[in-house]
Amino acid sequence: MSLDEFAPAYLRLSQDGDVVVVSFTVPQLNEEENIEQLGRELFALVEQFGCRKVAVSLLGVDYITSSAIGKLITLHRKLHRNNGRLVLCDVTGEVENVLRTSKLLSYFNVAESAAEARRMLAS
Repeated sequence: MSLDEFAPAYLRLSQDGDVVVVSFTVPQLNEEENIEQLGRELFALVEQFGCRKVAVSLLGVDYITSSAIGKLITLHRKLHRNNGRLVLCDVTGEVENVLRTSKLLSYFNVAESAAEARRMLAS
């Protein structure tokens, strides 16, 4: 199955060469059932589709729980183990505050925009 055939419920995907930019279809990443499905969809990018350069845009996300952050950490680790890279972008507002408070802004590679994230991953 190619990435073009992937129809995730909680993700929007755009591909630019070998870089995949992921954005979310829901503004609040807080319900346990959608967090589990979101995790499966994110991990499928690496495990089933072989993506190695992933940018996750948090544009439009106004709330994120520790469970959702845990999925991003797991995605980061899965990519790292497979010689891949993750860049978060469009991190603003409450999401930025949560990541800053939890000291995760320095854990993740962070870009101002999806365009900057693509440039970081292309190099």
